[in-house]
Amino acid sequence: MSFDLTAVFRALQSQVVGRRQEAEEIVAALAAGRDVVLEGPPGTSKSTLLRTIAQASGLPFVLVEGNADLTPAKLIGYHNPAQVVRHGYRPEDFVPGPLPDAMQRGGFLYIEEFNRVPEDTLNALLGPLAERILVVPRVGIVRAADTFRLIAAMNPFDNVGTMRVSRSIGDRLTRLAIGYQSEQEERAIVRRRTGSRNRWLVDAAVALSRATRDHPEVRMGASVRGAIDLVLVAERLAPLRGVDLSKPDDAAKDVVLEAALLALSGRIAFAEGAGRTPEGIVRELWENYFYFIPQAARGRQTLDLPSAVALPISQRRRRRRRGPVVMPLERGGELPTYPEPGEVIEPPRIYRPNEAALLLTDRAGGPMARRAADILRDHPVARRVLREDGEMDPDELQSLLQEDPQAGISLLGDLWPHAPDEQLREFTRRLALKIVIRLARQSPTPIPGRGQLRSVRYRFNSDDLDLDRTLEEIAGKAYPEYDDFWVRERVRTRRTWVLLLDVSGSMRGAKLMNAALAVASLARSIQDDHFAVVLFWRDAAVLKSATQDE
Repeated sequence: MSFDLTAVFRALQSQVVGRRQEAEEIVAALAAGRDVVLEGPPGTSKSTLLRTIAQASGLPFVLVEGNADLTPAKLIGYHNPAQVVRHGYRPEDFVPGPLPDAMQRGGFLYIEEFNRVPEDTLNALLGPLAERILVVPRVGIVRAADTFRLIAAMNPFDNVGTMRVSRSIGDRLTRLAIGYQSEQEERAIVRRRTGSRNRWLVDAAVALSRATRDHPEVRMGASVRGAIDLVLVAERLAPLRGVDLSKPDDAAKDVVLEAALLALSGRIAFAEGAGRTPEGIVRELWENYFYFIPQAARGRQTLDLPSAVALPISQRRRRRRRGPVVMPLERGGELPTYPEPGEVIEPPRIYRPNEAALLLTDRAGGPMARRAADILRDHPVARRVLREDGEMDPDELQSLLQEDPQAGISLLGDLWPHAPDEQLREFTRRLALKIVIRLARQSPTPIPGRGQLRSVRYRFNSDDLDLDRTLEEIAGKAYPEYDDFWVRERVRTRRTWVLLLDVSGSMRGAKLMNAALAVASLARSIQDDHFAVVLFWRDAAVLKSATQDE
């Protein structure tokens, strides 16, 4: 394969900002007869770069969207069912898929989202990658033209719906990592794509988008597409607000904030354990860019706003030691004695599912009720909802759950078993149960695309026709029914899970509520599998066995 490098770089200059080094490396790999996988976050011009190279080379460009529903038959092709019924299997009745089409025409087969393609579908590429041939049943051998190349692209930072690419496939590909472009190049991209002549707006959009990538609580931030959308939305929102964007006054900055919330909040992927909202992150970055950073550059350590109260760093009091503030324990009483390791005073009891009544009787004592003053001491936020006499305000509790869910859940977890009043304990128990169930139902996590391809009767799910099985089924039937057709469909094997929940004395407050929420969410996500639920403390109780109906 030979490339007109002058034509390639001329096309790149007119359609792509920068990327000359990456283009040279891609062209070198393709000219050497190698297949390439491009690895990088979205919005890094991978598709644009490859389309430009293919257009400049004059070769066909065949695009395949990688997803969990891509089967080997959709990639390779199929026999025309009507012609097979009429004439039987003939090579001329074969409808080629993207893979043999690109091989025969000697073009680029570009597979987007490569790591979303199931492994059995990727295995169909082994022959074309290694030997440049593809064996199609009842058709024969399809040989690739000399200019055929496979180019794939994938996002390594996305962990939702992605799959591991096997070593047998990865060993046959050259890999090029593509990162974000420089700030200057991203500004040029935004100006070219939006046609905006407002320099300060373009600079702000690019700066805010890039800041989302460096935030400590964000796993993956917005690409340059976010900056493009921000500029386009802001320039069309400003006339509706009656704001002039020619100068960055307060009204123009507010328009930028509204546009940023629209353009960037949906492009932020949080790191594990982050307790923020996308809107909160965008507002923080907007304040930093327009207010805090400019004043810090002028040597100011406080924000020049009426609502801001902050001390200079030199006047702030420092704690004498690090770590959490721990309330002292009350003195009195003898320390409990524990058995020696290995010593069993009484063997634990295991309650079975049909012994629920006996379990409730044995555990009727439950945890000791606590005074309202003790609960108020351990939970400062409890003063909003709980009075000294033990009465609680449900409206204030609902407000607390909306403002600070973690604090509200922690308070509920302590009130549930320890509230001084029995009616209050029952009320908080029911409320905690409703919250756990509601949160668990919000986002059950399906597992699309997993499982093995199997031939099943048509159930209005798959359109991947198993022609051989279907012909056997409908042979001799004058009027076939829907269930006479067989299709290939991914069928997951049912698994068995055991959900263990610690309900011992150490599990109270937020820990108990979070554990209950985790178990409920997992049970919701694996509702198609068998699962058992087991509680354990000193003893254990099987609430649900794996063989019980879900």
